[in-house]
Amino acid sequence: MGLPFAASLRALLRPSAAFAGPPPNLGKAVLDMALVWMPLALVNALWTAIRGLQAYEALRNGALPGGMVGWLGADSGDVQELISRLPAPPTFGHIWPWLVLLVPLGVLGTWLHHAVWDHTGLWLLRGLKANRGFRTSLLAEAQALRIAAVGTLVGLLGFLPWVGPWLALPLLLLDAYLWLFRGFALAARHGCEPWQGVAATVVHAVLLGCCVVGLLALMVFMVRTAA
Repeated sequence: MGLPFAASLRALLRPSAAFAGPPPNLGKAVLDMALVWMPLALVNALWTAIRGLQAYEALRNGALPGGMVGWLGADSGDVQELISRLPAPPTFGHIWPWLVLLVPLGVLGTWLHHAVWDHTGLWLLRGLKANRGFRTSLLAEAQALRIAAVGTLVGLLGFLPWVGPWLALPLLLLDAYLWLFRGFALAARHGCEPWQGVAATVVHAVLLGCCVVGLLALMVFMVRTAA
């Protein structure tokens, strides 16, 4: 593992000291984040696309768990007929050029998403005491996400056929820690207490979870209606 990832690991082990130094300018922070995170995100997206295409084709061929059909409250024959009408998946050769274009946009979009929602959470918790604006949150998120990109590297182990299932829980715990890790950057750059920065990421997660639950409920309703 190269020096940048070793430095990231040291920062993850000592989050309270990871952002003790003077902050860089925003442009440099975003560039550093992109150079580390974008290549790892592209590799992860390519492997995810391959696995997703395989799972989609298996679904069209009838690999639908019976328990899922019962949970949806629909007849298995109706659900299978509905699934059989799904279009054939595109080939990987048609997908990978789009990933090369979309992954950088996804990385920048994720950075902006985290900055907006974490900044909102910090505002709700009265953590913007130093009167530093949204630009400070953008800087903090860029610094934190550059370090947290090492989680994407470790997450590639989840694609291993035999080891991956055993790593599901550790990787989930790592993702949870990396989510909270951004709070230390927020606290350091906004000059508030560390607990306020970490709590801001929790508020973000709660709000996001409410949106996801609502979307899933809508999808289940639509599937039951269609069946």
